Amino acid sequence: MKSMLVSVIIPTSNGAQTLGRVLRSVLSQDYENMEILIIDNGSKDNTEELVKGLLTESNRQIRYYKYPHKLGHAGAINEGIKRALGKMIIVLHDDVVLCQNNWVSSMIQLFEDQRVGVASSLFITDPKDLKGIDRVFSYVYILGWHEPSDNLQVQPVMYTGLNNDVIRREVIERIGLLDNTYKYGMHDLDFSEKVRKYGWNIVLNSKVYVKHLLSFYQRSLKSHIIKAWQYGFPSYLILRRYRYLPNLDNLLFFLMLILFFASFIIPFKFVLFTSLILLILSFFTEQPNFYGKSKFWIRFRKILISFVVAIALVLIWKNMFFIGIGMTVPLYRALNNALICHRETKDPRCTLQVPFFYILWSLINGIAVSSGIFIFPIRNGIERLSPP
Repeated sequence: MKSMLVSVIIPTSNGAQTLGRVLRSVLSQDYENMEILIIDNGSKDNTEELVKGLLTESNRQIRYYKYPHKLGHAGAINEGIKRALGKMIIVLHDDVVLCQNNWVSSMIQLFEDQRVGVASSLFITDPKDLKGIDRVFSYVYILGWHEPSDNLQVQPVMYTGLNNDVIRREVIERIGLLDNTYKYGMHDLDFSEKVRKYGWNIVLNSKVYVKHLLSFYQRSLKSHIIKAWQYGFPSYLILRRYRYLPNLDNLLFFLMLILFFASFIIPFKFVLFTSLILLILSFFTEQPNFYGKSKFWIRFRKILISFVVAIALVLIWKNMFFIGIGMTVPLYRALNNALICHRETKDPRCTLQVPFFYILWSLINGIAVSSGIFIFPIRNGIERLSPP
């Protein structure tokens, strides 16, 4: 395995603030047989000058490709795959640093098992390295762990994030390139579904980890709110293809809020019936759990707890039933994340902001999911959205 050529693909867009650290972490790897491909996705900053400076410092094979217009994340990765020569392909975000110099060699070892098609490492976003709104949102939606864990082992998982992943080239040759219909998100879920469909395993390696620095596009309140929309809007594409709905809880939150206001002008029984239909449908559209736990049991527990809260609110005011059904799960997560924030940071301001922004982010995300359900079929046409 160590003699095998490995291609490291780094899509970047205005990533000069973080790309240098990312590249140096790759250049310091103890795995020698590597090529590095940087796909510049329409940068307007000094990314090109940064890369050219590193070219003179390193004896590694680095290739830089600049595109004048944005390709989308999936599109940029595809350009790298087309140009890559390696038997193993690493996809690395321009704000994700490899934290051990044996990261590549540790990941490559996993592929001695021929059933492994894709491998990821722990993805760490450390709140202690963040300030202000970024620290708050590390407890709202930024995926991954907050610190490395010694308790986790190499284990199968359902999805890959396509941000610090090693992919067997044979997988790409079999399932094809990433679907660039998913401009800002969901291409990772789509890719994962195809990988598992063709019989390969996706594994998580906790022996090594990467650190998320946060890119240029994730350093303001506006950028985080935009992410809420970007992560929600294409959810319908996954529903259409794979019969489950990412961000389902946030969609229910938004729809139940609509039903709450509707209950003042529409007969209560009709609105109640509509809410029960939505809950029944949620059993069949719950997203599979990352670790493979029963999605039906998870959905049942969510509905049961929501019903208990809703019945309690009915004793106060019957129209509050819909608030209880829709808000219980997001509110529980918001408060739980706030407690974690307090325990980890001892920052009262951050702790108080987490619940507010969690609820706001969830609501915007739910609106985005709802909008996508109506807009995508009109924009793309039913034929284009048929299962692959």
